[in-house]
Amino acid sequence: MSATEHVDAVLARLREHADLAPRVFEGVADENDDGSPRTRYVTVWANSGRRTVGRYTGPQDVETYTFTVHSVSQVPSDVRVLADAVMQQLLGFVPAIDGRVCRRITHEVSEPLQYDRDLTPPLYWAAAEFDLISDPA
Repeated sequence: MSATEHVDAVLARLREHADLAPRVFEGVADENDDGSPRTRYVTVWANSGRRTVGRYTGPQDVETYTFTVHSVSQVPSDVRVLADAVMQQLLGFVPAIDGRVCRRITHEVSEPLQYDRDLTPPLYWAAAEFDLISDPA
């Protein structure tokens, strides 16, 4: 059981999208090469996996990973463009993980658009949560 393999599969899937490829970060987005703050990006925050019992007397070998994805931009409509690209890539995606049988990724929650005026420059962002359930092979 490895959270890393599951997280890596989701990050790779997001980065397959041409617009998302240079903009997807695990955790905090780093600065641009010139040191300026990023103003258009997607951050992915993953838990370490929740283990549950698949059968009444069985081991805790069913893993559920929750991914919280923030789509961020200076313009509200662009946040929606990024969020739509994330949805396109993740919704229904079934990762291939050695030794595991993954179920399709499901969209669990979306949060309303937020505005953070404390940043320079101020940015809009929207969060969405996705779940990935992984069973032993």
